[in-house]
Amino acid sequence: MKAIIAVATIAGATALGLSTSAWGQDGLVLCIEDQAASPFTYPNKDGTMQVLIRMAAKQTGVAVSFKPTAWKKCIENVRGGGMSGLVNAGYTAYHTEYAAFPMLANGKPNTAQSLASTTLYAYRLKGGNTSWDGSKFSNLTQPVLMPAGFATISDYLKSLNVPYDDTIKEPLRNLYKLAAGQAQIALGYETEMNAQLASHKELQDKIEMIPAKFMTTDYYVPFGKAYYTANKAQVDALWDAIGKVRKSKEYQDAIKDIK
Repeated sequence: MKAIIAVATIAGATALGLSTSAWGQDGLVLCIEDQAASPFTYPNKDGTMQVLIRMAAKQTGVAVSFKPTAWKKCIENVRGGGMSGLVNAGYTAYHTEYAAFPMLANGKPNTAQSLASTTLYAYRLKGGNTSWDGSKFSNLTQPVLMPAGFATISDYLKSLNVPYDDTIKEPLRNLYKLAAGQAQIALGYETEMNAQLASHKELQDKIEMIPAKFMTTDYYVPFGKAYYTANKAQVDALWDAIGKVRKSKEYQDAIKDIK
């Protein structure tokens, strides 16, 4: 994506008690995945998370740009200090090794300051006997298909001692693998998966969603630990603004047509 920049005046930043120089000459540089994560981020246009961050950044008086990069490289760049933070990361042990998240006093992540909360469901072939009851799978003998790059999902599957296949990012490809009998279960986000089924009748005729929710995940914009230490007040202000903007009608109106 070309850098998308939301610029506030120096006077505005001063009035908010923020120092633009504290963010560095280029302001806030956030890494996003170079593949679409619909509807949250896109490499060539604004997704809902990009809109949210830009609106929050405007309120706090900071310039922000998004740099599309392969996800593993995003993590390396934030870990090494080459970028300020990354967009659309779950609160996992892996990410907390190198990044700071908005936290509550009880040591849990502040979900009110997340970028989005999403629900994941399990999908199977119609008539199949493999199932999910909300806590465990039954009659599962093959690895579960899941979208690549989501540590929150893979960590949960590991905790259940369930083998998984995370080689594919795109939900449509996983649905086709499921329809071809290459797996018994495919995991995916409800809105995204149901949209794919609705637009591909050959899949809709073969695949169904298991009603019991698999998991709900919250995604954030975490910052490299060193960066956060150097810019704590500014980052905290941005996270606070994200929480407020996300609940606003202005934001909801701005994203209503993003798909």
